[in-house]
Amino acid sequence: MLPTLTTEKLVFAQSVDALFVRALGPHLSREGRRRLKDMGLDLNEPLRPAYGLELWKAFLRVAVSDVFPAAPPQEAWCGLGERYLQGFRQTAQGRASMSLVTRLGPRHTLERVPHNVRAGNNFNEVRVEELGTHGATLWMKDVAADNPFFACGFLAETLRAAGAGDISVHPVAFDGTAATFRLTWTHAATRPAAAGLTRR
Repeated sequence: MLPTLTTEKLVFAQSVDALFVRALGPHLSREGRRRLKDMGLDLNEPLRPAYGLELWKAFLRVAVSDVFPAAPPQEAWCGLGERYLQGFRQTAQGRASMSLVTRLGPRHTLERVPHNVRAGNNFNEVRVEELGTHGATLWMKDVAADNPFFACGFLAETLRAAGAGDISVHPVAFDGTAATFRLTWTHAATRPAAAGLTRR
């Protein structure tokens, strides 16, 4: 019998490490840590190589209520997405990637988002469908959360790390899994583009 290829959507340990260990570790309450442990994420134990997408979403729900208990839902989810990118920047891969981002500037940084997102799981796909000097339309196959605002947060934080200012990221379409985002920014710091960079 031929082996069956897995079709389970998996979030890799580096994503869990970035958000729950590096970014949120000092901010989770004892009760939040207990709830995560009950769901299968014991932060006192080594991380598994990967976690199912539905488990990851459950972890996010615990985190957003524990770390942002008084914030409006949209603001809380955006804040969680920002924390994810901040934690990613502390990982070995994140440090290498974000050191390049700070030299590329916002426009070319968006061209790297598909690579960075795909590195965190086995299912996502991102396309920058329209890219201008101070704006872009970006499609994400799976926002890996209950709503698109978690993705809004890490996209905004990515632009911020690339030197953008006056950032706006908002979903213009969402079908429960995939989303299309409109991103705009102004007052981007001027940085030289990397030699030989090509458009996707």
